[in-house]
Amino acid sequence: MTDAPVVDRITNVTAFVGDRFEPRVVDLRLADGRIADVVAPGPAQAESRQEERTLDGRGLFAFPGMIDCHDHLRTLTPGLASAEGLSLDDFLRVLWANGAEMGREEYRIGATLGSLQRLKTGITTVVDHCYTFHAPGLDEASIEGYGASGVRWFYARGIMTRPFEPVCEAWDDAEAKIRDLVASGLVARDRLFVAPVSIRQALPEEFARARSLADDLGVGLYTHVAETAEEVDVWKREAGASPIRALDSLGFLTEGTVLVHCVYLDDGEIELLAERGAHVIHCPTNNMKLAKGFTRVPDLLAAGVNVALGVDMMLDLLIEMRTEIGMQAAHRLDPNAVSKLDAFRMATSSGARALGWGDRTGLIESGRLADLALLDARSLLQAPLIDPAYALLYATHPGMVRHVLVEGRLVVRDGRSTLLDEDALIAEAESITRAYMERIGFPEGPWFRG
Repeated sequence: MTDAPVVDRITNVTAFVGDRFEPRVVDLRLADGRIADVVAPGPAQAESRQEERTLDGRGLFAFPGMIDCHDHLRTLTPGLASAEGLSLDDFLRVLWANGAEMGREEYRIGATLGSLQRLKTGITTVVDHCYTFHAPGLDEASIEGYGASGVRWFYARGIMTRPFEPVCEAWDDAEAKIRDLVASGLVARDRLFVAPVSIRQALPEEFARARSLADDLGVGLYTHVAETAEEVDVWKREAGASPIRALDSLGFLTEGTVLVHCVYLDDGEIELLAERGAHVIHCPTNNMKLAKGFTRVPDLLAAGVNVALGVDMMLDLLIEMRTEIGMQAAHRLDPNAVSKLDAFRMATSSGARALGWGDRTGLIESGRLADLALLDARSLLQAPLIDPAYALLYATHPGMVRHVLVEGRLVVRDGRSTLLDEDALIAEAESITRAYMERIGFPEGPWFRG
């Protein structure tokens, strides 16, 4: 693996600048991995060394690198028919049974492939809610995989103590491993979350233990919650309260808490989330595919709750932004239920804020990390280009991502990874997946080249 090239300047680019995502034709000057300045376009640089470290932004959009706040990157079998069309609980049981046959190589290649796929769609930061831990070395294998791609990664280290015996983990074992991740320096504190998976997979008292562990280590908290009506019933039966109230009584709601889905909330729970400063991650395409319902995103935003987006095993955040707008408009019968500006923030700056990096990334402005996605702005699909925000949101797809920078380093150039041989990665992924599919008893078709 080689180092990614460093970029010092992007010229004549249509950038979405600042918290209002104002489209402006500018030059972006980069230094030490940050955006040093956003200035009016200047003359082209003639010196060869400067040209080598300069990107010509003509005909391109510069958008803040998007932030995928919730994902599971070990999905080596997208579209596997054994789980297709099932509701969430049955879907999960199939995933757990299949997951029991995964080992280090599957976790490593899944993390590498998944994080590079995200990068190539303009995502520069991903949170992997990683579980199950049914074999040795799975933490290390996942972390190795993220590092290979060049993505900025956060590790929501899942804890699943029930109910599916082949892939369960004792609490004490999980806690010891999480402590070792910090002590060994394998995961930085500001990129780690203690993440009991959900009430389906952890006991109520374990959420209180998670808070104590997170406080002791100085890391964040993370979980799925209020995802289905059945889950709400479990919280009420086992903890005596609705999900958000129960989590609050267990001490789980803090300004460093990230809550995924939050589909079933009442008004009081929304107010409680706002008071505690907890963050909500919405995954609209996943919620539609698994028929979970409609998260009250407009109400959460109105109450001052920080809401960000997650891909959650789907495709990309370009789709999630417009899906967020469309699903809320249809559900509320209000085309302005979620605005373009809301969606842009949810995919970028709100995600940074949820991860505790709100002053470091997520916007194009001086001093921020140079995490950038450069996308086509002059394609036939976008013509005529009248409103850049509309074109980006509704007429741009992942295949239009040309370059991606993480801290000023060009990790994707002309649509290809600068760090990995993509053809070799595909071949390796198919080889590992073929052996895995044989173990779970699912034959591949003739189009699969494993």
